[in-house]
Amino acid sequence: MAPAHQFINALNAGDSKTAAAAHQSSVAIIDEFAPYHWNTFDAWLRSFEASNKKYKVTDARLTLSAPTTSMVDDTFAYEVVPSTINGRMDGKPLVEKGIFTFAMVKTAGGWRIASWAWAKQ
Repeated sequence: MAPAHQFINALNAGDSKTAAAAHQSSVAIIDEFAPYHWNTFDAWLRSFEASNKKYKVTDARLTLSAPTTSMVDDTFAYEVVPSTINGRMDGKPLVEKGIFTFAMVKTAGGWRIASWAWAKQ
């Protein structure tokens, strides 16, 4: 779970460089805003920021709960993680519950996120 925590903690801190470093350079991402799929973290981040601006989302913070599914071997990991987004949308409180599903791979540089998906509950 170290790369997932690195990604979320850095994103919450506004540190996109550290958040990006948790991912492989080519990564599969699925999320709830257009265009709904990306193959680099930087492309996803641009869309995430644009979506937040469009819908007036501010002060967003993500929290990961304990994984409900965790399958790890020497090279690969699969984690299903209930999560919560708290923030403000157009000045009003926003709470969104969902699930992150992460696939991770152990590289020469350590564990990295190979893909992830977010699904609202």
